[in-house]
Amino acid sequence: MDPRIQYCVTQIEHKILHESTEHNTHDALIQDLASQIGLTRFHLARLFQKYLQLSPRDYIHRSLMGRCALVIAHTSQPIFSIAIDTGFSSQQAFTRAFTHYWGISPHKFRDAHCRYAAQYARRLGEGARTRPSIAPVIEHLGQVSFWAVRYEGMSFERHACWNDFARLCDPLAPEIRKGPYFGLTYDTPMFVPATLMRYYCGIRASGNPGQRPDGAFEIALPEGRVASVQGDFLMGEIPGIYDELLNSWLPTSGYTLSAACFVEQFYELPRHWDEHRTPMKLSCWIQRLH
Repeated sequence: MDPRIQYCVTQIEHKILHESTEHNTHDALIQDLASQIGLTRFHLARLFQKYLQLSPRDYIHRSLMGRCALVIAHTSQPIFSIAIDTGFSSQQAFTRAFTHYWGISPHKFRDAHCRYAAQYARRLGEGARTRPSIAPVIEHLGQVSFWAVRYEGMSFERHACWNDFARLCDPLAPEIRKGPYFGLTYDTPMFVPATLMRYYCGIRASGNPGQRPDGAFEIALPEGRVASVQGDFLMGEIPGIYDELLNSWLPTSGYTLSAACFVEQFYELPRHWDEHRTPMKLSCWIQRLH
């Protein structure tokens, strides 16, 4: 993919999904991105269509609908409040957009997820669990800046992303390669088709931009309260941990999600993560229920 488009989608995913959710500023964001990479909006739109088969506005909208699904499913925030927070002019306008994208209204989407969570808890109560219950630690995550490369593909192939990122890190200085490393995702298999997984592999940024891995962009994670699960895990176990964290622990925790993304912290580069257990910490941003 053209590195200019890589930069744009990185900025869109980080700003729209993690920071800004103002639907009515999309035109301003598109213009700002076009200016940053030295293109007109027309040429930016042509590149988006070439590489993503979507216009910039449609890509932003797709990303925003993914965030809305997580918020509706995993928070008790009123639909009207979600509509206003995401910049829609009314709850009706938001409902039309959400229903057109997902094929189901926001209220029915929330009801369906509540039924899923109840069935999940019932299965665990009936002894369907295959491993001990997770016990997240509530802690404060300080602001972190890291150099990240964006990947898109199958959710069960994240190990291949890390194997490729390891190749990009091999030429780096030893003091940079010592990590830590970060995986960042905005998608969970429950809401996003596996082939649309967006995943970032990254390493803590140093003060010298010349040491940045090829194709990487700097991303800053905000500080905040997180729920963290720590252990030695295989890549194939991670979807189950997400599922238990979101659908078993979160509903009874007294907390709700505060950001629609998840960060994985590694103490060593997770080469061949599909074959070898790797020490890691998985965290999601949370806030207390009011």
